[in-house]
Amino acid sequence: MNLGLRWGDVVVVMLAATLVASSFTLTYAPASGALRLVVSQAGESPRTFPLNEDRTVDIAGPAGLTRIEIHEGRARCLRSPGSQGICERAGWLERHGDMAVSLPNRLVLQLQGDGTPFDSMHF
Repeated sequence: MNLGLRWGDVVVVMLAATLVASSFTLTYAPASGALRLVVSQAGESPRTFPLNEDRTVDIAGPAGLTRIEIHEGRARCLRSPGSQGICERAGWLERHGDMAVSLPNRLVLQLQGDGTPFDSMHF
């Protein structure tokens, strides 16, 4: 079956495919550098915790105690005083930009790295 393609057509198609694949890889590549957990609470300066040490952190807020677990390079809200469990349902935070919010304690947990993450809302 002859598609009518010449060798130049094949080269152009291969270059275009390579360009698309490389731009996709660069756009969705993980942020470089070590991730850290930044805990921001209303009225206080942000606290930073490295993810390379397993630990449990308790943070007191207006509604009670929020417990944060850091384990194997990821973090999660283990327990929070909110009745709807919004913070706990965020699950494990593993990638740059992931976040969980504890509304009753006015607390935001966010993973930050050295680069800027891809954000589909602003792309």
